[in-house]
Amino acid sequence: MERRYRVLASRGFDRDVRRIRKRAPRMLEVLREAGALLAEDPYNLQGRADISKLVDVRSGDGQFRLRLGDWRLRYDVDGDEVVLHSMRPRSESYRP
Repeated sequence: MERRYRVLASRGFDRDVRRIRKRAPRMLEVLREAGALLAEDPYNLQGRADISKLVDVRSGDGQFRLRLGDWRLRYDVDGDEVVLHSMRPRSESYRP
């Protein structure tokens, strides 16, 4: 049986999505697909996505990065939950 993860959004992620809705409305469909992918395989064990574990990033700050074109989705995996922290353009994604 395949393990499923619950995908949860932080307040910061919700704020980013509101901005995306205005800036790049087609990204909402990409986000839905990304959520489904992360619910199945947040560690990218099947190699279906461009996911990296970020070095020197604490839990709670988005230890993992999913590349979606020019956008970066940062998230943490905590037990059976995937917590989405931010969704930003590449140019803004790695700034503190």
